[in-house]
Amino acid sequence: MKRTIPLFITAIGGFVLVLAVFSPYTESWGEEAAIWFDILAAIAFVLGGGNLLKMHLKKISDRQAGWGYSAVTVVSFMVMLYVGLVKWGSPPAANQEHYGEVFVPLGLDELPLAYSAEGDLPTPPSEEPLPASVRRQVSSSPGLVRFTGWMDALQRHALREYYPGRAWHAVVERLYEQAQPPEPVRERAKYYADQEVLAYQGRMTAEARDALLALAHTPAWHRAVTELYEASQREARVQVQAPARLTPELLAGISPDLAYDPGQGQLVCRGPMTLDVRRRLIEAGLPAIQWDVARGEELAAGLAERGPLSMAQRQAIEAVSRRLAALGQTSEAEAVLELFRELAVAGPLSTQQRDFLLAPYRASFPWRAAVDRLFLAVHQQKYRWSGDYRAEGTPFWWLYEYAMKPLTATMFAMLAFYVASAAFRAFRAKNVEATLLLATAFIILLGRTFAGQLLTGWLPDWLGWLRIDRISAEIMSVYNTAGTRAIMIGIALGIASTSLKVLLGIDRSYLGSDRE
Repeated sequence: MKRTIPLFITAIGGFVLVLAVFSPYTESWGEEAAIWFDILAAIAFVLGGGNLLKMHLKKISDRQAGWGYSAVTVVSFMVMLYVGLVKWGSPPAANQEHYGEVFVPLGLDELPLAYSAEGDLPTPPSEEPLPASVRRQVSSSPGLVRFTGWMDALQRHALREYYPGRAWHAVVERLYEQAQPPEPVRERAKYYADQEVLAYQGRMTAEARDALLALAHTPAWHRAVTELYEASQREARVQVQAPARLTPELLAGISPDLAYDPGQGQLVCRGPMTLDVRRRLIEAGLPAIQWDVARGEELAAGLAERGPLSMAQRQAIEAVSRRLAALGQTSEAEAVLELFRELAVAGPLSTQQRDFLLAPYRASFPWRAAVDRLFLAVHQQKYRWSGDYRAEGTPFWWLYEYAMKPLTATMFAMLAFYVASAAFRAFRAKNVEATLLLATAFIILLGRTFAGQLLTGWLPDWLGWLRIDRISAEIMSVYNTAGTRAIMIGIALGIASTSLKVLLGIDRSYLGSDRE
């Protein structure tokens, strides 16, 4: 039984996945089966990791031959597991952070903001529950519907879509009119029921604080508003040489919370910074120019003095120049960066050409970096673990790029040597099939290395089909794919046939029986 049940589960999962591919009605079944497969695979990986630790720890304990390699394996396993699980150094996901906002915890049961409207909470014909965005904030009693907290436009839309009746829509509209922050903070104050936090966008003024405090007089509400006010007053400074064009009036036009201290040479921000303010601040510090075709020609001449320019690259310069000229004023740093991207696609650039072209962008980098440091200094993270553990620059990424990849490359390089040695002895053109196999392997090996490009890269375009890299790609995409599909179909049919025989008792499982 302990061996039959796994086979039975596997057979059912396989049939469901096959059926889901051919029947649109059962497509969701395949998705559910895939989710359960992921769960079982996760369990298998955990068991496999435990077995790995047990085996290597026993080897270390018994001081068996090669126990040092086991120690390295165990240490590496634990380090990778730790930095991956805790997401050490991973930045939060940008699409889940609320940039420009500060927040403090405030439980929904502590929130003293409750609004009501006469009416009944309807039940739709499908008997679906309330939308998830409002489920915790809506309650009802006979003849009365209550909403706790402030309602935003998305929640209003979700409630209207919940039931199509006019009476219900009127109730929603009355609740929406009541459940709004006071006028001084209408566009800035928010309450997130799912996270149970009170939030405020930007720096809170004393007037806004008093308006929020006047809403209720409970200790929890007073504490939350006071802490929110203090959090929004956070000030950050970064050392940077501000551009001459960055006047106090220009900074005030971007945000009243920005300033520059010329005595200390510091850029100052009071309160959190939104993404829009960050973008405008970066643009304000970069010189704007009026790009025209003549400027593009001048740039092309400078590039030609420092290295060769192909016809495709000259055409790319003309196309980008026309596009930038149509935009009017633009940032010189952004313009040369766009031009560099187009030129890199059109052909290679020498080191001198890259340095000449990207000089304006490199000159703008200190200002960009300073604004980014200021933006992060005043930002309050909301979901610290929401980022990807494989994000570039994290310890996990570093270990994978500079430890795992080199070791894997070394292992496969050694393996390739032994495979090539065995293939040299095995691939002997004794018949037609062996000759075809030997020739195909030789073409694939050449096509996947620089040797193939060096041997046939000189061929003109009308003979391009004779280039080894193209022949190699054609073999892999057509003939190899066809053979792989045939093999996989045969494997699938064999697995299905063997599983049915075992389940029906016609054949005995390779795993053995329960009595053995």
